[in-house]
Amino acid sequence: MGLTIKDVARAAGTSVSTVSKVINGHYSISEETRQRVLQVIEELDYHPSVNAQNFARGSTRTVLFLADLSPNTAFENPHMFEILSGLEAALRKRGYSLSLRGTDTTAACEVVEDVLSRRSADGLVIHASILSRPLAALLTRSHFPHIVLGLPNFESQVNWIDINNVYSGVIAAAHILEQGYERTAFIGGREYDMISFHRLQGVRQGLESAGRKLEEQYIWQGESNRQEGSRMTRQLLAMRPMPDAIICANNHIALGCMTAIQEAGLCVPKDMGVLTFDDYPFSQMTTPELTVVDIKVRDMGEQAGRLLADNIRHPNTQVQTFTTNPVLIVRGSTQRKK
Repeated sequence: MGLTIKDVARAAGTSVSTVSKVINGHYSISEETRQRVLQVIEELDYHPSVNAQNFARGSTRTVLFLADLSPNTAFENPHMFEILSGLEAALRKRGYSLSLRGTDTTAACEVVEDVLSRRSADGLVIHASILSRPLAALLTRSHFPHIVLGLPNFESQVNWIDINNVYSGVIAAAHILEQGYERTAFIGGREYDMISFHRLQGVRQGLESAGRKLEEQYIWQGESNRQEGSRMTRQLLAMRPMPDAIICANNHIALGCMTAIQEAGLCVPKDMGVLTFDDYPFSQMTTPELTVVDIKVRDMGEQAGRLLADNIRHPNTQVQTFTTNPVLIVRGSTQRKK
């Protein structure tokens, strides 16, 4: 049988509870006693059980990430892995491991209730796509440590963090104007697509601050895929006057946009400038490559991890914040010769 905490206590001439307090960093133990116990632990080469330590602390040192993991998630939400990577790195530095579990809006409440009843995690990370009003109410009522990735589309008291997509839209508009384009169009997702909606808001603000206006006939909204990007672009190309620049809400739409422009025999960027958001997955696969306003989503994951670790220590803290580190990457799709 391996060494136990009783063996350490016997060799150090202390109680088991004293050894436990030393292992778990309890402040009430004198420095002399602490050093004696630590010396015995080293001499005996004793390794305390992680599970026992967690039990003593009343902690699992685990954070659970809840998200919709249905088929094709990696293609429809390509940034999730980068967010996960940043989140895991930040939590690992603070002594927490990260677990991943798939669910949806209909089952998420039941999953969270089970976590709360069994205390199987110290905190929750919840993707905004599965957040519902009942789940928000449960999190608020329980004061359980959590962070929602993405701005909820309804008023709530949950803790959340998101990218400032409005500001990203402002940057996009400023670049298009700087390049000398006169008539800007925007194609994006449906009204309920909050990322697209906020980027549209930013484009409007950016143009208006320069004394320009985003004309309503140049705003098209559809599904966030390549096919709809092509369809909406063809509608724009049939207009008179035709826009000379198109800002696309995401890479999928932008890929369809580029295809439609080139099929119409037009040249990017001479006849039509194209700009999109995020540098993945298609921005460097087009000819010319796409100018983008990129957000470092890994940084968002790291900030979410830090905020959650703080919330675990202080469960009554409320955090509702935007994180923004937009980088304009200028490529051939907007660099026309003046």
